[in-house]
Amino acid sequence: MPENFEAAFALAAFHLRIMLGNKDDKNEVKKTKTLLLKAAKLDTTKPQTFALLGIWYETQDDTTRAKGCYQKALGLDPCHPVAGRGIQRLTLSQDEAHSFYERAAKQSSSTVGWAWRALAQQKSRDEGDDTTAVVCLQQALRCRDIQSPTSDNLSLFYENPTFGKDSTSHYCEASETWSELATCYRILGKHSAALRAYEAADAISNGNLSPDTLCNWAKADIDLGLYEEAAEKCAKVTSMSNASTHIHHMAAYIEGEALSFLARNCVNEGKFGQSKSYLEKGISRLSALSTDEHSSKNHYCEMKLLGDLYSSGSSLPSYVFASTSSDEQQMEIEMVTNQLSFLKKGEDAYTLALELAKKDNEDDEDEKEDNMYLIAAAATDLGTNLLSQARVVSKTLDEGSGSGTSSSSLTVASSQVKDLLSRSINAYMCAIDSSPHEASAWCGLGCALIAIDPTMSQHAFSRGLQLDPSLADSWSNIGLLYADHDTDKCSEVLDYLTQVDDTPLMWIGRGFLLEKSARAWTGVSDQDLSKEACLTKASDAYRAALQIMQHPAALLGLSLTCRRTDPRLKEENEVVYAELADKSSKLESRLSMDIHQSLTGNDNIGASLVSGMSQLEEGLDRLNIRDGIESAKLLIDNSSQSLKHAMDAKTDEASGSERNEGESQSTKCEVDLSVSTLLKNEKKEEFSNDMIKSAINQATASSSELVNNKCSCIGLDEARNNVFINPDSGEAWLILANKLAQESKTDASILSSAKVAAQRAFDLLNERVVNATLLNPRRQTSEGKVVEYSDTSVVSSIPSATLLSQSMALLSCLKDMKEETSEEEDESQALATLQESLLLDPSNSIAAASLGVAIVN
Repeated sequence: MPENFEAAFALAAFHLRIMLGNKDDKNEVKKTKTLLLKAAKLDTTKPQTFALLGIWYETQDDTTRAKGCYQKALGLDPCHPVAGRGIQRLTLSQDEAHSFYERAAKQSSSTVGWAWRALAQQKSRDEGDDTTAVVCLQQALRCRDIQSPTSDNLSLFYENPTFGKDSTSHYCEASETWSELATCYRILGKHSAALRAYEAADAISNGNLSPDTLCNWAKADIDLGLYEEAAEKCAKVTSMSNASTHIHHMAAYIEGEALSFLARNCVNEGKFGQSKSYLEKGISRLSALSTDEHSSKNHYCEMKLLGDLYSSGSSLPSYVFASTSSDEQQMEIEMVTNQLSFLKKGEDAYTLALELAKKDNEDDEDEKEDNMYLIAAAATDLGTNLLSQARVVSKTLDEGSGSGTSSSSLTVASSQVKDLLSRSINAYMCAIDSSPHEASAWCGLGCALIAIDPTMSQHAFSRGLQLDPSLADSWSNIGLLYADHDTDKCSEVLDYLTQVDDTPLMWIGRGFLLEKSARAWTGVSDQDLSKEACLTKASDAYRAALQIMQHPAALLGLSLTCRRTDPRLKEENEVVYAELADKSSKLESRLSMDIHQSLTGNDNIGASLVSGMSQLEEGLDRLNIRDGIESAKLLIDNSSQSLKHAMDAKTDEASGSERNEGESQSTKCEVDLSVSTLLKNEKKEEFSNDMIKSAINQATASSSELVNNKCSCIGLDEARNNVFINPDSGEAWLILANKLAQESKTDASILSSAKVAAQRAFDLLNERVVNATLLNPRRQTSEGKVVEYSDTSVVSSIPSATLLSQSMALLSCLKDMKEETSEEEDESQALATLQESLLLDPSNSIAAASLGVAIVN
């Protein structure tokens, strides 16, 4: 049947497929052309023959004839998927191609997905209309030629015939369309929809997404805060051998961004070691990139990100950079040296980025104005890096040591600090010269000028606010500048800062101002409650700051201000609240101080002293409640170490000041990091523990023979009076039950009263455990005036496990003392109660004696 068109076309298509797999076989190329021309002559009304002829001419780089064949096929069938994709590949003029796309899209056909996709690309790329592009892509995904192309016999010819076999082996048009839809969603700010579109693209391609799609997906993950997922996708791209050099650089840059965000989050969570590992991983990824055949502008972005990663080391405590040295003094020096070396590499990266930006300006005069912001950005970051180095060096001398220096200034006694500050100022000035409207550069200049000229610093911050009123850093810094000089202006600045950004500094500033207001009270009896109210509000402000971030200043402020209880509360029948407030405030203060010391590495001398004393206090409290003498002794070692560290630092500071008094002015200014160890004594005296041991022995002797300290300190009448004053206090009822149980040994008639008191104590304590509540002091009147106790913080009313254990054991023992014989169920219930009370408090002597076991110390 030589005149059969279907057979001739099938044979021609078969040989075209063979030819695409082996384009070097000239005989096959010639035979394929002959067969296609023969099929076209048999029936000139069939579009598929002309579409395949266009593919043949396209493989031979004859674009003119290829366009003619594709146009002929689309003239016969405007919706033909092979010819339409060929027209899209051969880049006709925009108007001419657009006419083909629109004509095909108007047809009611299920094979016009190529036209809708081409229209979407034009709308997004050429016109920037991503909303319309989303609609076009959604319509394309509903078409059969994209959704299920295998239903068409010619789907093998949808791909670009000029690509090699390896590059198209994983090509999936539906996956690419989903990826384009995700990109449009991301541009429109619909990040969740973009993420779902990328997931659909990955599912359709069976996990074989292209490298550029994976990079775009990683960018969407960063927008949604999924930094770990973004880093994993970029690591997958860098391991691909078929990815281009440009894609490798892009993947490394995106991974560096994700790791930078991860490191920042770890700092906020106190995971400093993990943060450093993320920074080092990002640095190694960017440092491994080659600069061959790479534009200087792209290399600028990589160097700037590399500088950001190194500069993030300033937010880490110095002990993270510690080495394995056994000498404590040598280790302390190496920590600071390693941290400065880490920051210095960031300075080098910013310097290289600045040189690259200037080089671009010299090569192309037309782009000079466009590239000025690159110089300003690199110079601003360079100034910030130098300022961070100055703060690290200053902190090793006396900044943050509790020596009384201003919180908003740097120590300028060191020549190294002076040099870093001057270079930082020069870098900020370079940024301002390149871009005078760079608000962040003015803010950085103000930070660098605080230690030199506070007035000029104020002007720099004000200029930054004029350029960008929404810059939170400028508001924060000028607020801290006013904090020591003008309270009213500082409060006004903090009000503006509250409207701009949710930063912990606005609450820290308010806490500091409230502390100043509390210190302003002269201490007259009428003003005591107002003073206490100011301190309570200050602690609440620090708590609000900690809800945003674990800032060391907020932790220190909370630790020092939360321990405020008015002694007159006990005199005004607020005994329960006063005792609970004292316990909770001590616990909160100790925990806040412990976290502060962990974040700062014991750099603050005053904080170290407070930390040591709080640990001593905790040890004594544990001794008083018989919570294990051995554990208290362990606390002694910790507290003595904290106090020893603080005393050593004070000794070093004093010896350094004495040494500086005898030196000339030029020698005093030459105190830099390399010789800072000269300020320390060669011999250090061990911290004496005699006073600590004496206090412990005294506490141990006074409590060694007491089961319940409070029961031994008061009499029966006083216990009854406490219950009358505080009828809702489970502890007061427990003390009364203990006193009544002791009296019942001589007077059996009191036994029933003891049981009632023990049952009441257990019910109150158990209710407070099961239904935890907060306790607020009642309003009282003082000299005819209502006292605003609402300013006093509420405290938790949850009792300790020791009190609940004692109430359970006492109640069980009193029930066993009744005259009639106990039933078997009552005995088993009493045994279970005793066992439960011993589990709650292993040192409960009543439960242990009833069960016949030894007390666990």
